[in-house]
Amino acid sequence: MKKHKDIDNAFCDSVAAYLHTLLDRRDFVGAISYFESNQSLVDEVGGPWAGGLLHQVARSYASLSNYTAALRAIRKSQALIAREGDTLQLAEVFLTLAGILRNSGELTEAERAFRDAESIFRRNDCPEGQSRALNQLAGIYFKRTEYRQALAVLMDAVGIASKLDDKQKLAYMMGNIGRLHTFMGDLNQAEKNLRINIDLSTELNDELEVVRARLSLAYIFIQRADYADAEKELAAAYPLIVALKAKREEVMYLTYLGELLYRTSEFENSGIALDRALVLAEQIAPDSTLAAGVMRQLAELALRAGTGRTASMFAARAMAILEGSESKVDRGVLLRIKAQLAARRRQPAEARKLFARAIDLLDESGVRWEMAEALCAAGSSPVFTERQRMTYLFRAEEFYSRNRLRNKLEPVSRQIGELGALPPAPREKVVSKSSVDRTAEYITACPAIQKIKTQLPILGRSDLPVLITGETGVGKDHMARYYHTLVRPDGPYVAINCASVPETLLESELFGYRKGAFTGAGANKKGLFVAADGGVLLLDEIGDMPLSLQAKLLGVLEQRRVLPLGGTTEIEIDIKLVAATNKNLEEMVEQGTFRRDLYYRLSGITFDLPPLRERKEDIPLLVDYFLSRRNLESLAHRMPSEIMRQFIDHDWPGNIRELDNKIKRLEIMAQLAAEGDLAEIARTIFGAAAPNETTGSLFDRMEQFERQLITEALLAARGNKSEAARMLGVHEATVRTKLKRW
Repeated sequence: MKKHKDIDNAFCDSVAAYLHTLLDRRDFVGAISYFESNQSLVDEVGGPWAGGLLHQVARSYASLSNYTAALRAIRKSQALIAREGDTLQLAEVFLTLAGILRNSGELTEAERAFRDAESIFRRNDCPEGQSRALNQLAGIYFKRTEYRQALAVLMDAVGIASKLDDKQKLAYMMGNIGRLHTFMGDLNQAEKNLRINIDLSTELNDELEVVRARLSLAYIFIQRADYADAEKELAAAYPLIVALKAKREEVMYLTYLGELLYRTSEFENSGIALDRALVLAEQIAPDSTLAAGVMRQLAELALRAGTGRTASMFAARAMAILEGSESKVDRGVLLRIKAQLAARRRQPAEARKLFARAIDLLDESGVRWEMAEALCAAGSSPVFTERQRMTYLFRAEEFYSRNRLRNKLEPVSRQIGELGALPPAPREKVVSKSSVDRTAEYITACPAIQKIKTQLPILGRSDLPVLITGETGVGKDHMARYYHTLVRPDGPYVAINCASVPETLLESELFGYRKGAFTGAGANKKGLFVAADGGVLLLDEIGDMPLSLQAKLLGVLEQRRVLPLGGTTEIEIDIKLVAATNKNLEEMVEQGTFRRDLYYRLSGITFDLPPLRERKEDIPLLVDYFLSRRNLESLAHRMPSEIMRQFIDHDWPGNIRELDNKIKRLEIMAQLAAEGDLAEIARTIFGAAAPNETTGSLFDRMEQFERQLITEALLAARGNKSEAARMLGVHEATVRTKLKRW
């Protein structure tokens, strides 16, 4: 320790000890006052000792939310301690620096400081500190709504904490993982993580962490519209907040309480809570994202209460603070509020523009909850056409349905039903059951698909495109044909597989061309869009459509007109468009292989057909249906339950298409029933598992191989035992004997 000759070590130690005593008592004001009275001594001594004291003073200022003074002190501490090299003390200083920068809204600088801290901890072989730095770095990504990156960093931190058996850090991380899942829309998983956080933190007597977890739980329940549960969590958190004098957490408590109250129409009490939150937030950090978040809620309250001028004022104040920030969520919500205000002022063009900006920004943020709220607001706004409103509402309904948010789902579904209940357009016809082609009926006992079937007639009254997703073979094309029988039974049904047509030909197939448009175009050709006029067009495997054609398809959907290649006059069309894919279009959008605007246009109404393994109740119905199609009703009546059990137990990786192929095989094998037991013979159509070359006797493995050979020969010979024997090079009696034994 470098010091003045008149200053001894004992005196320096006593100064440091007393300062730490004040900090242990959380007397931050006293600690700062004591430091300032001894500042000349600190400056004179200098070195790591002075740097350590300045570090503690910086933390005291930060605890009092005086971030300007805290930053000044921690920078001095950093300069003094850095002279000693990359020590653990310097790593701790970087952690404190990063926390101050984070709370001041300087997220990019905070990220660098957290990474510096993690790097120094790693070089000094300190996994405990490394875990702390990673956990807090994840918090930066969380604030910037970079959730995947935050989760990746947290997983590294969890691995370190698990090896250390550090329950404290695991509790923190469970809380942070829960918050990540909240914003990513997986509320059930979020609740589980937060419950673990509360249990661990309670065991460790970490009351502040319990408070934060309860506030996060309250937020989840508000999202679910489970307001009674939200109120319970807030009530449990408040006494701890008061006891701990946790000002920032008190702001969050009052903000959530205000939101809860205005969502239950208690506008006056909501205003009281939010006003208190704003006063406190401005005391802690004026013009910060904390204060802007409260202003955003005040704007929402004023909007719901019908005081547009107040809503505009708070929205403008909040937006001014957030304009340069990375908080896409708050900015997206404020744009949505401004859009609703513009709609009330009867400024439809401005409202539509603001809604579009809000939805785009919220989509970039990845916060599905706020995205769904914006979609509902747009779907309820009269500035959009019925078709556009239904597009927005279906996207919101999909989120609420996927996350089983029943309290939010029911009103949206009801609103969709009311929109769909409008009279059909003059050109469209109501199809009676007698006019429906029975071969196109979509047979199912699956509740999810039955719900889809009930919605299809309503969709036929609009010109919204329909997107059908699901694994290969689940029956997407068959659902499209069924849709055709419901909405355009007298019109054409046209289908094209975008993956099976070369890119150079796909454009001319879809749009057609005029004579002389290119070499070989000797006559006019009507494209599939025109061919489907008055009917239904299925674009199968839409995910394989080239990007260049995706732009043209979007134009057709918007304008309802087609321009053939080489043509100068657009052709007006009236089609019901169905797109189908087994790919994840959302992931393709993120990867840049599918247009975002086209995805939004197509995904307004999305039906995801579950795979056959998830709807086993459909298997007996489908077996009967395919048997009936092949005039095998007699086989259906005498089919042993053993065979049906095999069908139900099978995993069906190829879905309905595979089941149809199995029925074809069963048709052939049924011819052998007279020679042996049908149930035993039918087992061969599912294919025995490949023999394990290292287990079982030689006789067992030879018998399995022999059975497989004879089965394949019988299938190839369409059940003719003499032909099968000839193909195998054995006597027919041998085949018959083995069939009886098996």
